[in-house]
Amino acid sequence: MPGVTISAGYGAGGSVIAPEVARQLGLPLLDRAISSHVAAQLQVSVQEAEGAVIKRSGAGRFLAVLAPLAGGVLGAGTDCAPPEAVPPPDDAAFFREQAEAIMRTALATGAVILGRAGGAAFRAEPGVLRVRLFGPEQARIAQAARIEDVDAATARQRLPEVDRARAQYVRRLYGFDIDDPGLYHLQIDSTAVPLDACVGIIAAAYHSRADA
Repeated sequence: MPGVTISAGYGAGGSVIAPEVARQLGLPLLDRAISSHVAAQLQVSVQEAEGAVIKRSGAGRFLAVLAPLAGGVLGAGTDCAPPEAVPPPDDAAFFREQAEAIMRTALATGAVILGRAGGAAFRAEPGVLRVRLFGPEQARIAQAARIEDVDAATARQRLPEVDRARAQYVRRLYGFDIDDPGLYHLQIDSTAVPLDACVGIIAAAYHSRADA
């Protein structure tokens, strides 16, 4: 099951690095589930989860917002139930199974997966290189402003919302801390290392593991 999973904090450049890694490796890209837009929709459930209490309505919103993102990716043709048909919100296994089915379909022939808790989902898969991109908050705010062409104030507002949503996605589905170093083979401060160099490092690591 060849491939690369890339987890990235907001402003760490995952949206730039992952497509280029996919291009260099000649693999398709499966994009992340948690975008800035989705994170904003999840804000209530994220706040509830930070208190370690996920109310039924909040968890329902979590699954309802994310479930439609699982359909039709990479031509897989997988249809998730519409929001009104989502099973009981205290059952995260349903969405986890749907999400993993899509990722496994992509990885069957090789893929680069951005986000989607890939590091946690495939932590026991020897053929998958798991990468984490991170950096100091101020550096990520500055980089996000450049990448998204927004002002620093907007990026500063988005950072905690997006980071919390992505962390909650991993915690809700797998019970792991998104920053747990045990989930990753390779961790890069992509605010200190140029983005194109990050691409080269990841591609080289992938080839080295594949050759081994």
